[in-house]
Amino acid sequence: YNEYKSYLSSMVTGYARLPQEPSDYEATDKVKTRLPRSRTCCKVVYVICVLIIVGVVVIGSRYLVGLRDGRSGVLKPLFDKKLYKAFTLSNEMKVLLIEDKNTMLSGAGLDIQVGSMSDTELGKEFLGLAHYTEHAMYMGSKEYPKFNELANYLQTHGGNDNAFTTQTHTNFYFYVNSPSIEHSLDIFASCFRNPLFEKTVLEGEKQAIQNELEKDIPQTTWKKFSVLKQIADVDHPFHRFNVGDKEIFDSADFVSKIREFYDTFYSSNLMTLVVLSNKPLSEMEEIVTKHFSTIPNKGIKKPTYFSNPYPSESEYIKQYVVFENGGTVHDLELVFPIAWTAEDMKLDHNVIVSLLGDESQGTLTSYLRDQGFIIGLTVSTLSFPESFSCITIQIHLTTLGVCKVKAIVKAVFDYLAVIKSNVNKVTWSDDYHLRKIRFNYHDETAIKTILKTIPGRMADTEPRYYLSSHLFEAKYDPDATTAILNRLTPDNINVIQGGMEFDLMSCQFPKLDQYDNRFRSKYSSRPIPKDWTDFWKARTGTHGMVMPPPNRYIPKHFDKSKHADVPQPIITLDQDGFKSYWKQDTSLPKSYVNCKFYIPGVNTDPRYAAKLRLYLGLAGESLDRIAYPASRAEYRYSFTHVNEGFRLSVEGFSDEDTFFKFLEMVVTALKSPKAITDLRYRFQVKELDFDSLNKIYIDQPFRQGFYLSRLLFDYGNYDNREIVKLMEKMTQEEIIDFGYKIMEKMSIKCLTYGNHDAEQSVKYGTYIRDQFISNVLKSDYSYSGKAMAIKPGRHVWQTKALNPSETNSCIFIMNQISVASTSGPSLRKHILLNILGTIIKDPAYATLRTEEHLGYTVFSGSLSMKDVDYFYILLQGSHYTPNFMLKKVLEFLRSYRDTLVSLIKNGTSEHSSGDEWFRTVRTEALTHILSYPESQVGLAGHFAEIAQSSWPFFNRGEYVIAASKTLHKDQLLEFYDEFIEGVNARQLVIQIHGREYSFEKLKDIPHLDVFRNVTRFKSTLSPIQSGFIW
Repeated sequence: YNEYKSYLSSMVTGYARLPQEPSDYEATDKVKTRLPRSRTCCKVVYVICVLIIVGVVVIGSRYLVGLRDGRSGVLKPLFDKKLYKAFTLSNEMKVLLIEDKNTMLSGAGLDIQVGSMSDTELGKEFLGLAHYTEHAMYMGSKEYPKFNELANYLQTHGGNDNAFTTQTHTNFYFYVNSPSIEHSLDIFASCFRNPLFEKTVLEGEKQAIQNELEKDIPQTTWKKFSVLKQIADVDHPFHRFNVGDKEIFDSADFVSKIREFYDTFYSSNLMTLVVLSNKPLSEMEEIVTKHFSTIPNKGIKKPTYFSNPYPSESEYIKQYVVFENGGTVHDLELVFPIAWTAEDMKLDHNVIVSLLGDESQGTLTSYLRDQGFIIGLTVSTLSFPESFSCITIQIHLTTLGVCKVKAIVKAVFDYLAVIKSNVNKVTWSDDYHLRKIRFNYHDETAIKTILKTIPGRMADTEPRYYLSSHLFEAKYDPDATTAILNRLTPDNINVIQGGMEFDLMSCQFPKLDQYDNRFRSKYSSRPIPKDWTDFWKARTGTHGMVMPPPNRYIPKHFDKSKHADVPQPIITLDQDGFKSYWKQDTSLPKSYVNCKFYIPGVNTDPRYAAKLRLYLGLAGESLDRIAYPASRAEYRYSFTHVNEGFRLSVEGFSDEDTFFKFLEMVVTALKSPKAITDLRYRFQVKELDFDSLNKIYIDQPFRQGFYLSRLLFDYGNYDNREIVKLMEKMTQEEIIDFGYKIMEKMSIKCLTYGNHDAEQSVKYGTYIRDQFISNVLKSDYSYSGKAMAIKPGRHVWQTKALNPSETNSCIFIMNQISVASTSGPSLRKHILLNILGTIIKDPAYATLRTEEHLGYTVFSGSLSMKDVDYFYILLQGSHYTPNFMLKKVLEFLRSYRDTLVSLIKNGTSEHSSGDEWFRTVRTEALTHILSYPESQVGLAGHFAEIAQSSWPFFNRGEYVIAASKTLHKDQLLEFYDEFIEGVNARQLVIQIHGREYSFEKLKDIPHLDVFRNVTRFKSTLSPIQSGFIW
């Protein structure tokens, strides 16, 4: 893969071929000695024995504690080939450099140890000041005074930037094409060295923050978090509203306070920096030192807010809160404050979190599922460094469980008693051992994740633990474990229950007589009744709940498979409708099996589609208790419903015996769920599917736009409400019978990928084939459904947001490209579309969001549906009418043609001619088209998608590069005139109206038709035979 990337780099971008990484080991000089033969033999035997012992110790220690980077001492995963260097600049800024020779993107992440809890340090009225300052930091600097200079540079060099504010930290990050990293770092550093904070610019950003808030208000997660803050101690900084909005910002002189906040808290000694690049570490160190050591060190003491927002024996603890979450899911959250001092925050609570969240037979989750009370349960830590942390138990309730909160919480405390009586060093060691395995064999992490997460860990961490975050210095401490368990009691809990108001009232909950003005939700907060806490304290037995059994899936072998020189996937089995490919990848000791089952006609009727979803869910439900310990050891599976049938995916460590046993178990469940379990569950998969299908109706309008477009253009998609309605009457027995029938005729395409050889690939493929051999179609059936073509012209679909309380509106414009022939778009059109998507994204964002503040969410680019290409642009906001938003988007598309003409004719300030500019943007588009996932699991999915497509060509890069060489700049304008702005362009506008706006006539907006009845409009569409070079 890396060879292929280097080859593409040299062909497409003209980069020099990257040198290979030097060997980790260097040969030692031979030392000749003359000894008597007998003594020599003895010494040889002795040396061999010592080497064996040392080898075992070294290998074992590496397996247990990771690999230390020789240059920096930073502990890193065993298979991590990146190089690291940690150091501190003269201004006390901590820095971690990461050299990744294979990355095409470079970037930096900077974290500062100040967040929203510091909002009111300059005055109680300045709520949201930290968040406002975060927005202001990118708005220009003394060295680069141009508005949005960083964003503009990044966006023209294949990159992007973002930032976020938490309670106690603020993070800024960017990424860019690797050759542009040095100049990007210069601009980035200047934002923290000499920010301008121009008043006119900052005034405009108020609306951007308001738009951001409006985007988040309907979301269930934000509503719950807001309620959690509402019930906290009013004197604790966590209690305050810290997002900020335009009303607050207009009520005081925030603009002048931004400068004061920066002067007070933005100091280099509170900053940590991570830079990732393909440049050598020594060169990166020079660049970072040059640009970041000049950021002022004001010697500021880190702000801390160590205190409990829910003090014991106060009105802020033992609260029962019921709130309207604006969604369709019923959830219950139990919140236990466990740490609020610097020493408490260091306690290792991982084993308790793992035990509480275990789903094995006999555990808390297993018991509550058997009672029919819950669908699922997760346990996590809500932690804010320099302040406090809580253990939270999030429970997804069934309809039956909504009114069983008292019994559910009782079961939690009964299981905590089991844990307290049985947790010991062996339990802790097993959990610790699994965490180390997950660290040591961690897959490649996306650059954004690295830049967002690692800087925040570095502040109070030794350099060697920057990646492992104290994992390897943890020790079993029974006193610490007992201290945490002693805080998980009925006297130290807040219970928060969310759902729809009607359902909550049916359980005779208190009236929702309070209102969260910021996130617009009703709630009620009352003390937990004393009889409830007395009931929870009473020891009434364990209901058969026990500690999880030893995990039999912990891998024991991590050897690399013998290398095979197979650059592309090859066919290992091809027989009677069954085809299996194999591709080796020894970058990690893991294997993947991905199979697609093609079932004729399964999605030609919504009833069949509903039954298939339920059958796959039932098969998964039968595995829950068994598969959970496997998932903790990194063995996972999934059953995914697709238009052609369904997809089976299995992954895990390539320890052959363990992997094959896991594969057998998953396939057995797929063939016959009853063979795995007695299915005592109360068909909870139906409720889970209801929640999943109904989620779109409370989601953000822009996501609803994508959903509605699929309903319109994808022949095999059905309205989720229709599917739910059909599911309501289906029984478990009916679904199981249906499952047996659908497997009577099918064809199968598989890919086995990862750390195994061709022989093992044949073994896995043969097993799957033999399980379904009597059912496999004799011919290759790969029906993929039909896409629908719209007539030339602008068609406007006016619809209300699917969530009646949604305040945001959305404009979603799609231009259909590939309608010219039965084979879909030509490769040249596909490349031109990607070039357009590359160059228009940033101007669209800058114009519609940053300059005109029409909305917070602006996306544009290319997408594919049923192998048919579309250009799209969308805008979501709440401040303007949908007609005004549509008018502005169309104005932008018209004006962009003039921009395009200028670029083609004159180039840019960085490109002396239009030809040079076109070569550059063509290269960027090709890099995007030809890019591969960097993670092993991503590559497995990537090759599986190609293998299971109508056109399984793995050498697609050759076709793309050859086609791209025939393109010239004038063709881009011709493409724009024909498919985007031309009179024959086939354009669909989905105009989603928020609750404040009614349908209006389209004035001054040329259009072919306006419709609200989608069924009638869909009848005017004609089917396209999909499938082309991809």
